[in-house]
Amino acid sequence: MRGQLEEARKRREAEARELARRKKLSENGNDWEVPYQRIVIVGPCASGKTMLADALRDYGYNAHPSAQEHSYVQTMWRMTKPSHLIYLDADLETIKSRRRVSWGQSFLDEENQRLAHARENADIIITTNKLTQHEVVSRAIAFLEAAGVAVA
Repeated sequence: MRGQLEEARKRREAEARELARRKKLSENGNDWEVPYQRIVIVGPCASGKTMLADALRDYGYNAHPSAQEHSYVQTMWRMTKPSHLIYLDADLETIKSRRRVSWGQSFLDEENQRLAHARENADIIITTNKLTQHEVVSRAIAFLEAAGVAVA
């Protein structure tokens, strides 16, 4: 429960920074004239979603992890209305090195099936196997900068 409350607090802070960024950039105070930016991160369990969202927030981006892998609704990620969708991928060996899991390849295959639509629609796919956290964050930031995503 404490983790969910902390994530909700982080989401509210990121959204508030995004609103402030849009108001600052608008010429007449109408924040709707400035494009909304919301980065959503999807991927299987232990692929690095929360780590990347936290790091991007620290840089001032409006970033949010999505638990799409737990939903049978293939388009659930769309409900969050992302301006940019980042897909993180990881194999079972990598996942087991990051987290103690009680499941195997068949469960990961099921997660990947649930994530297929998000993967197909992702703006970037980062395979996190063998990458350090710094390398994952650097790749995401390089993509966002190239895409013209501004920080708050």
